[in-house]
Amino acid sequence: MSSRRPERISGLLLQAVSEILLREVKDPRINGVTPTAASISPDLKEAKIFFRTLDYNAQKNATEEHAQAEAGLNSAAGYIRRQIATRLQLRRTPQLRFQYDTALDQANHMESLLQQTRTMRAAHSEQEQQEKDPECPE
Repeated sequence: MSSRRPERISGLLLQAVSEILLREVKDPRINGVTPTAASISPDLKEAKIFFRTLDYNAQKNATEEHAQAEAGLNSAAGYIRRQIATRLQLRRTPQLRFQYDTALDQANHMESLLQQTRTMRAAHSEQEQQEKDPECPE
């Protein structure tokens, strides 16, 4: 029988981290960071917090922006952990690891591949239809 406790704590953790980042952390590298998911180990000792960034500057290299945001989050991890300890009142507060969430990027890539396949199929079926029914000159 598996416990739902890690799942419940992950939700509480995500909510607490979101509030702390929004209201308390003032690091400029963290501007535009949104926590998207939390995953906690079964023993509740480590937690991964997945995040996304808002792309304010399209000219700036996206991976550089993600790395800066991750560095800002990692430097604030101790403060965030202390705040979580006071809010959630857990016996042990998990170590926080921050990781950029690539799920949306992967979904967008898959969608573009599916769209390419659809257009290629439509063009192929149109070509087959033209070959079956050649237009007769009158």
